[in-house]
Amino acid sequence: MDTTRRDFLAAIGALGFAGLSSENGSRLVLLHTNDIHGHLTAWRGWEGDLKDRQIGGLDRLAAAVLQIRQDNEGRSLLLDAGDCWGDTMIADRTKGSALVAALNHLNYDAMTVGNHEPDFGREGMKTLVAQARFPVVAANLVARPGGQLFTKAYVMREIGGVSVGILGLAYPKTPWTTSAKNIEGLEFQTPVDVARQFIPQMRDEGARLIVLLTHLGLAADKHLAEAISGIDVIVGGHSHNRMGDAHRVGKTLIVQAGAHGSDLGRLDLVLENGRITDYRRTLIPLDHERIPGDPGTERLIRELLEPHQQALQEPVGVAGDWLVRAQTLAGQEARLRDQESPVDSLFADILREETGADAALLPGVGYGVAIPAGPITAAQLRQLIPHEGTVFTMPLAGAQIRDILEQSVENVFSDDAAKKVGGMIQVSGIRFRFDPRRSQGSRVVELADLSGVWDHGRQYLVATNSLLAQGGHNYREFLRAENVKQGQAQYETVKRWIKEHSPVVTPPPGRIGQVRA
Repeated sequence: MDTTRRDFLAAIGALGFAGLSSENGSRLVLLHTNDIHGHLTAWRGWEGDLKDRQIGGLDRLAAAVLQIRQDNEGRSLLLDAGDCWGDTMIADRTKGSALVAALNHLNYDAMTVGNHEPDFGREGMKTLVAQARFPVVAANLVARPGGQLFTKAYVMREIGGVSVGILGLAYPKTPWTTSAKNIEGLEFQTPVDVARQFIPQMRDEGARLIVLLTHLGLAADKHLAEAISGIDVIVGGHSHNRMGDAHRVGKTLIVQAGAHGSDLGRLDLVLENGRITDYRRTLIPLDHERIPGDPGTERLIRELLEPHQQALQEPVGVAGDWLVRAQTLAGQEARLRDQESPVDSLFADILREETGADAALLPGVGYGVAIPAGPITAAQLRQLIPHEGTVFTMPLAGAQIRDILEQSVENVFSDDAAKKVGGMIQVSGIRFRFDPRRSQGSRVVELADLSGVWDHGRQYLVATNSLLAQGGHNYREFLRAENVKQGQAQYETVKRWIKEHSPVVTPPPGRIGQVRA
């Protein structure tokens, strides 16, 4: 290991409590990740301070965690806030077990359930929970019939002489974001109501520090902190915020650590008489120029990947430029996923062309790392189209399509956090502009097909994927369609097209526009 990287590791290990008022208090270190989305290995950054850097990989995460543990023996916890074990080809081929094996190796202390944890079905999730050598906690995830918790609600940990209660909260809108078969017999309850029930119980069991491990998104975490007193820390996920500072809502600290293994979050706490008297927040980018790989974890990842390398490295085609999904990483503040996404415009164009449809509609999602210019492997493409999604076609009236676009604006801009889900719908064969300041139902102010007109009474043939065809993201208009036809897998359709049309680039922007003041 070169001197620069050795010195950086030593610095992040010892950073914590220098300058904090910790002489008479207990000192704890909370380390955390979220939204790893199946990424065992590194990727190349495409924007902001990560641009053109090799980022992530659980071998880099392990190196940072091991150094911090070494310098803070017996005083640290490592937590994950969900959306960990799905969404890449290696995750799919191992049904999530490769990710569980990696987290076991890193000795995580607890994890909660994100909206992608059920992607392998209820029984698949049950198997992965059993494989985990750490508790998976979700106080609002109930199994039906019977009404018992699917997994533990919370876990108690004794760290640095302090009893810590860690309560998990799963994403309550998971039924809107996954196939119905994946969550059959599962109920996702309201986080605020459930937290109010369990926090006093943890206090009664002696918890001096209450940590909520949530997969709700930053805006919902803030609402949770405003609604409930007695929460010391919320370690969150879902909205992919790279938070260099902790948000403070009353006495509650809220943190997140990016996505796809971009960062390790660190929160150093000083506790006196059961309350936080001082803290320091550090966000540690897992930059390969600064952090070396941990050799033991590198070996494990090679072993996990080896049986699948031929499939993972299969050549798919060539990218003529960056293939970018918009808004996969956020910054310090919560932000709306309201943008046109370049790679999703490309995918929608492919579906429209391959099916002969008049238009294509795809969900606005916020995960998956960009593919740089150059050769594209199957693994790179699959993490942008991770699920068993199938292409569907159906006739929809022009008025129905407008209603779908109106629902998309409501999903993104609603003042009611319970109604927000997904991002702006992505389109091909359609151009529209919206004004979120207008009343619901009248926000789409311009709409046209490729001819420049729109006929509300005309039947348009629409291509989409399984999630939307089944009413996902609250798009119930799709469920009213008749003469619905199911085609091939979306991933295979896109993969075949890219092989035949390389080099590929994303289309120019301009399909979706927002009216601004």
